[in-house]
Amino acid sequence: MRLLLLAKQAALGGAAAFEGVMMKAPWAWALAVRLPNGQIHVERHEEKALSERYPWAKLPLIRGVVALLDALSVSYRALARSAELVEGGEEMPKGALWGTILFSLLLGIGLFIVLPGFLSGLLLDPARFPVLYNLMAGLIKVGILVGYLLFIGRMPEIQRFFMYHGAEHKAIHAYEKGLPLTVENVLAQPRFHPRCGTTFIAFVIVVSVLVYSLIPAPEVLWWRLLARVLFLPLVAALAFELLYFSARHDDPLSRLLRELGFRFQALTVAEPTPEMVEVAIKSTEAAVGEKVVA
Repeated sequence: MRLLLLAKQAALGGAAAFEGVMMKAPWAWALAVRLPNGQIHVERHEEKALSERYPWAKLPLIRGVVALLDALSVSYRALARSAELVEGGEEMPKGALWGTILFSLLLGIGLFIVLPGFLSGLLLDPARFPVLYNLMAGLIKVGILVGYLLFIGRMPEIQRFFMYHGAEHKAIHAYEKGLPLTVENVLAQPRFHPRCGTTFIAFVIVVSVLVYSLIPAPEVLWWRLLARVLFLPLVAALAFELLYFSARHDDPLSRLLRELGFRFQALTVAEPTPEMVEVAIKSTEAAVGEKVVA
């Protein structure tokens, strides 16, 4: 069994109240939260992943999109539940939760998909130089993403979020190595993980340069920008396959891809405190339950 590393970076807008770690196994997900009184609240939700419920969801290309949708759904619910526990507030209405998800997705598409394509078109003719145009769009996308992460990374709340992200990675490393989940064992693990959502985002940028270069009629502005949105599921699916491959192989290409992902992870993964590691351990143990490493 391999725990799924969620792309929680897509939900950073809700990280201010995040004081916990969520882990997702194929058969359940668990949330551990450090409460204001210092105690750790743990809850386990029996919920099979979509890939466990539907055999077709494990097919190549399809599995990436399914896993992303599944991950986003669970991670947003975990963030909302964490905020509820830490702040002692009322449960967020489902309408407000899904409204936040939709707004975040639209904002992300506009900022990281449409805007780079538009700005790149001001510098290069996409019809004459499709590869250079999309390479420029990719570089602009990287600039926006890195600038955004560096900016929010200065906020104390987001810094703690990144530290919990590191605790999550370390706990998963220890679990996958079959080590006892003690604070000492977990702290000794690397803070970067090849299946991290930040690496997935890096691969999306790389794959988008190739896929978007094949879009026909790039001289039509509205189609050029709309097509970047329409082809996003294909880009995400291919990026997931790249992530899947690089995490399971040790050839030179896979090592290069992992190193690229680790460079991006340096922006969103920080060294955790022992107290944060304790939370990650509780979440891992709850998610795994009675299952064993396969």
